[in-house]
Amino acid sequence: MTASSPTPPRLALLPAAALLALLSACGGGGDTASDTTVSAETTEAVSANSLSMTEDSANAASATLATAQAVVAGVQASQTHACAGGGTAVYSVSGGSLGGATNGQLDAGEVYSLQFHSCVGSAGAASIDGTMTLEVTAASAGAVTVQTSTQGVVVALPRRTLTLNGSSTLAQTVVTNGATSVTTNRWTSPQITLTSLRNARTSSLTLSGVDFTRSVTTTGGVVSGSAGQGTLTLAATLPNGSWTADIATQGTVSYDASGVPTAGSWQITLPHNLIGLQVGAGTATVTVDHGPDGTIDHTYTFSVSTLSSQAV
Repeated sequence: MTASSPTPPRLALLPAAALLALLSACGGGGDTASDTTVSAETTEAVSANSLSMTEDSANAASATLATAQAVVAGVQASQTHACAGGGTAVYSVSGGSLGGATNGQLDAGEVYSLQFHSCVGSAGAASIDGTMTLEVTAASAGAVTVQTSTQGVVVALPRRTLTLNGSSTLAQTVVTNGATSVTTNRWTSPQITLTSLRNARTSSLTLSGVDFTRSVTTTGGVVSGSAGQGTLTLAATLPNGSWTADIATQGTVSYDASGVPTAGSWQITLPHNLIGLQVGAGTATVTVDHGPDGTIDHTYTFSVSTLSSQAV
């Protein structure tokens, strides 16, 4: 008769709670949920760029059209134009009618190719470098709609320099009452990439789904303020991190003559957080709803100047 092997001892059954604790301690039992709470640092960066970049990007896009209009009004095609505020520009034109191409204004059917060399279209305007094409799709008294394509167009604004690459549509109206004029540009773009240069720091931004309307008031040729409203998605690649946010103004927001926001509110949607931004009396109040679940989890207060200075 052959001796049988001894039966191995059985492990004692562990209670379910103890087993779960053991697995967790050893790193087993499946993945744990990652923390999606937005940090205070990211909240500040997102709020700062929502505050400043909506206005400045719309300003840069509008400046390309305004400068093109000044160049076309100032010189015939293929002639070098001495821009009113400094620099030069030259353009060629096709399409439209012969009379339209020489009347100093943008007419429907015309297609322009423009080269800017540090061109400042008027006193106090942005300086522009680079090449762009502009197709006039509609034009009437006090109104014009154009489609633009910018290839490395550099727009020097008071707070930062932006380089634009992409296509846009600008629908402009001008209403004049005595010495006061209000120029309104509705800017739309499926996607446009920007490079921001500020304080020797370079950052990359991609704007998509842009639909932003900006109105600028001038009195006696001097800008007195601006207002804007609209939506866009901003994807930022910054030295200290990257993020994507859907930005929507809540009604009209107002800016002073230098582009600093003075009043208004924004809603900023991140993948797992909702940020509210309210500006008034020189103060910016930022609220954060994690989840979001309708409950404000954090509130931060900044001076507008301090928050604006954190933008790229």
